[in-house]
Amino acid sequence: MISIVYESKTGHTLKYAQMLSQQLHLPYYSIKEAETKLNDHDKIIFLSWICAGKIKEKNNMDKKYHIICYGAVGAYPYSDNYLNELKTANKIDKPLFYLRGGIDYQKLSLPKKILIKIVGKTIKNPSEKTKEMFSKGYSFVSLENLEEIIKFMQIKHI
Repeated sequence: MISIVYESKTGHTLKYAQMLSQQLHLPYYSIKEAETKLNDHDKIIFLSWICAGKIKEKNNMDKKYHIICYGAVGAYPYSDNYLNELKTANKIDKPLFYLRGGIDYQKLSLPKKILIKIVGKTIKNPSEKTKEMFSKGYSFVSLENLEEIIKFMQIKHI
């Protein structure tokens, strides 16, 4: 049995886990729930958020479970270069899918809010939605963003 295990800070990754679960008919668990529901080395899809180029809890999950693929949730727009940077920075040798999340300022501490607004100003040629996300908050979570990981799982593992 394959499960989805996720780590979410502001809810974007949780939403992706719920949608992916619905599409693939797989159970989903937070990392804490997985500790009581899954066995070591069970097969999982691991979804988590990105902070400073690192996928949160990735190394811990690598040690505990058999990861089929990763879903990295971040605020930046997708680019092949960014995906490759994530693979390199996180030492990933399995399929990695980038899922654009968003920013929810209500769920962030003041220092993180300030830092994110500064980072937002460094993005070159941002779209209007990207500008809005970094200034007020916005969610890009959508089923469309899961298409690649759904196809991969349907072809390879389910």
